[in-house]
Amino acid sequence: MKYLFLFAAQCKLSVMSAAIYRTNFWLMVTQSVVNSLMGILVIRFIYGSVESIAGWNVHEMVILICTSQIVNQLYRGIVHWNQNRFIASVGNGSFDRMLLRPMSVMFQANTGSVDFTCPISALCPLIIMITQLSALGVNVTGLGIILYILFVINGVLVLSAFMMLLYSFAFVFIKVDGMTNLYYLMMDIADRPKEMFSRGFMYGFIFLVPAIPLANAPTAALLGKADFPLLLMTLGVGVIFPLISYIAIRAGLKRYSSASS
Repeated sequence: MKYLFLFAAQCKLSVMSAAIYRTNFWLMVTQSVVNSLMGILVIRFIYGSVESIAGWNVHEMVILICTSQIVNQLYRGIVHWNQNRFIASVGNGSFDRMLLRPMSVMFQANTGSVDFTCPISALCPLIIMITQLSALGVNVTGLGIILYILFVINGVLVLSAFMMLLYSFAFVFIKVDGMTNLYYLMMDIADRPKEMFSRGFMYGFIFLVPAIPLANAPTAALLGKADFPLLLMTLGVGVIFPLISYIAIRAGLKRYSSASS
């Protein structure tokens, strides 16, 4: 409960900070919305030549991409900047302050400033997704919506934990900014239906580089295309990767020596 209050306070401070530079805030929102729309237009262009891709029609594919964008925007808005701050602090010595605070290092590394331009920008793909559901004529049930929200949250958790696992190497190599490229790779893969991949690659993108659970699982649950093994594996990596990243950070703390001393 203490951490919920702390996160609420962080959100309040972030809103106050965004209010100071309102013009920049709305410019960033506009940029994010334009980027989202461009991604959808590219898919529309591709489907001008084909009927379906890996069994997914244009409306289903747009919903998948919108879901990927929602997960991405939530991660970027809440977690991404704070993780970058964490890996920078290990190198410059400011990580010492995290150790002195009476709260979890994992919580501090993943939370702090909240960039509200990203969650607000997520409304654009959400609206597009609703229009595509209407065009499909899919009867979305209350259970489908609950599962969708659950697996979107799980996707953000998996992405955050996987990146945290990579960034734990900062305790060994100090400079690990290049690992951020894996984040962009994951989001590229997340945009694609799992049916596009062979069985070996599919399992690799679930258990090694968990890109498929980010958007495929919530989209499949919403559209009624989900199979039980996929949902079970998705929930499994939602437990496994946070646990592994926690263990990796704990191991890193044991070998950390202050860069400021």
